[in-house]
Amino acid sequence: MSWRQSANSRLRKLTGFEIRRYRPPVPRPKAKPPAKPQHLPPTLHDFTKLSVLLHVTPAEFLEALGWPADEVARVAAEFAEVTESLEKRYAETETLFPSRWGVEQATGLTLYALARLLRPAVTVETGVADGRSSFILLSALERNGHGTLHSFDVPPDAGSLARGHARWNLTTSDAKDPRRTFTEALEGLDRIDLFLHDSDHSYQNQMFEYESAWPKIPVGGVLASDDVDLFKAYVDFAERLELSPQFLFDRRKILGAIRRA
Repeated sequence: MSWRQSANSRLRKLTGFEIRRYRPPVPRPKAKPPAKPQHLPPTLHDFTKLSVLLHVTPAEFLEALGWPADEVARVAAEFAEVTESLEKRYAETETLFPSRWGVEQATGLTLYALARLLRPAVTVETGVADGRSSFILLSALERNGHGTLHSFDVPPDAGSLARGHARWNLTTSDAKDPRRTFTEALEGLDRIDLFLHDSDHSYQNQMFEYESAWPKIPVGGVLASDDVDLFKAYVDFAERLELSPQFLFDRRKILGAIRRA
């Protein structure tokens, strides 16, 4: 019998205990860190602390950005014709996605009116899909009689609804490095009068696009972004630069726009 066994035998008789080898505790798996705030959607408070009013109609939204009510009403009246042309285009075009996936009526009207009221020489949009937004923006540029739309997406067959338009410039981004393609293209633009983000809505990509486009937007120009309710990027960007965005609460998502003062 070993000394440990002998000693334990005596200890058990005297105390009920025995000597055991020390075994370090098994480490518990580390708890996952809480989600970073940037990975969470914004709250209603996040919107209201940046904008006094939250708009539910395109007219209210556009007037808050600085355009007179009569001018807003004038260009809004044109949108019924654009909608009719878009429906015809859908009927004669093979698309990849259901039409309901495109921008909704209120957002579409707002984008059209922005392009008509702003009369941009250079418009940039990221994320094309079938080209519903592209078609709407191009309709406005065509009515203006000037301006070019520069669109970016990864699939080479994106934008079937806008194909062939004389004022459209589609850049097919490198699927492995779309940011490089975007950055290089922006280097060739002196200014961006109207910018629309509607591509990858991850926090990091939204922030990258806002930070890339904002320095090129002149006074009076607009930085717009669809689906700003998914992550806090637009809210954080505006707050960091002390900007005053407006928010359009569409039926199932939120459009944000900042007009540079």
